[in-house]
Amino acid sequence: MSDEQRASSELGGSGIALDAAVPTESPVGTAASCGPDRPMMDPERRAEVLLRLAKAAGQVQGVARMVNDDRYCIDVLTQITAAQKALDAAARVITRNYLERCVTDAINGGDPLIYDELMRVLYRSR
Repeated sequence: MSDEQRASSELGGSGIALDAAVPTESPVGTAASCGPDRPMMDPERRAEVLLRLAKAAGQVQGVARMVNDDRYCIDVLTQITAAQKALDAAARVITRNYLERCVTDAINGGDPLIYDELMRVLYRSR
């Protein structure tokens, strides 16, 4: 079983349906260098992202248990912040990968559309 499959099964085991939230196509559009002929990221980086996501999923499940157990609001909010930081850490790794691989390859390949894509990614509202 690959690291990606292992982490995916771990995430699924947490009770969170992450597969339903994963879009099949990028709403922004993808640069040609990030297409199906080249993996999005190397296996080590993918494993790191999946581990961070598994930890975030576990934290979210912990928050749900805390709410169910009627825990003190500040404690729940503290754990929500921790889960958000875990997701932010995964997003930083993916953003770095995007810049190193997709953006760099598109610029080197002369793809002028990458600038529009990058601007949409950077200025996306949360």
